[in-house]
Amino acid sequence: MIGVLKVIHLLAAVLWIGGVFYAYVVLRPSVSYLSGPDRVTLWDRVFTRFFRWVWVLIAALLISGYGMLFSAFGGFASAGYLHAMQLFGWLTIIVFAVLAFGPYRKLHAAVAAEDWADAGETIPRIRRLVHVILWLGVVSIVVGGGGSYL
Repeated sequence: MIGVLKVIHLLAAVLWIGGVFYAYVVLRPSVSYLSGPDRVTLWDRVFTRFFRWVWVLIAALLISGYGMLFSAFGGFASAGYLHAMQLFGWLTIIVFAVLAFGPYRKLHAAVAAEDWADAGETIPRIRRLVHVILWLGVVSIVVGGGGSYL
């Protein structure tokens, strides 16, 4: 059972942060040639699809992570480096929730209303939060993957 939980945990982390890396490092610079309405519409569609998956991945991370913590590591008392991974994981989730319920909602509403100026104003805020999520996620993966070796 621990092996299954670990695979689920690793896949969920890699898919989420890998998707963030792709969006920030590859997709963002690649769409800079698009006009304002086309660019914000594309981002709205990308975020809408990706964020649905992120919520599933967050659930998988929490279930698998706490499942392993209590079944393989004996709970919080003997968690060691897992405390740091948990801290960075929760910070990543919190920043994502701020993004999803703040600037993304504003972007989505502005695109639906075809308010291109308002939609365009949300993109820099979204970009900053995505950047934070990327680095928090990378640190969490490094701590979790490096574990007791660090």
